[in-house]
Amino acid sequence: MARYTVHVPKLAPSHEAALERAVFVREGWSWGAFFFGPLWLLWHRHWVIGLIVLVLEGVLLGTLDSLSLHPTASAMAHFLLSLLFGLEGASLRRFALAKAGYAEVALVAGGSMDEMERRFFASVTPVVPAVAAPVSVVPQVSPGGVIGLFPQART
Repeated sequence: MARYTVHVPKLAPSHEAALERAVFVREGWSWGAFFFGPLWLLWHRHWVIGLIVLVLEGVLLGTLDSLSLHPTASAMAHFLLSLLFGLEGASLRRFALAKAGYAEVALVAGGSMDEMERRFFASVTPVVPAVAAPVSVVPQVSPGGVIGLFPQART
């Protein structure tokens, strides 16, 4: 069962406008981030974080290559960096959304994306109740003049 965090913009003009721009971020392992690294962030339109990570990755890997290490050590460094992206890709997306002015409002679980969207929007959309006749309650006064559950007045 997949779990997604739901993020909505903080400065939306209305509640409905915020819900229309809701972003669902999958929790856990990310194959796209594992294989493509910072390009995966750019694909998801996290330009600043993606470019910063791309530059840092280039500096790190360039430094490792300039040290003329054994090819196995360099390959292991590439693999470990990809592993880090696979594990923390969702966290980078949540961080980028927080910097862009989004707030995390819910955690939704379900079997498919459609099911999770239905669960989330059903929980936040107010349900309009059927119109019923107003009920008026008239308090009953006991013979001793006491109103309430205790008809006996204390002396």
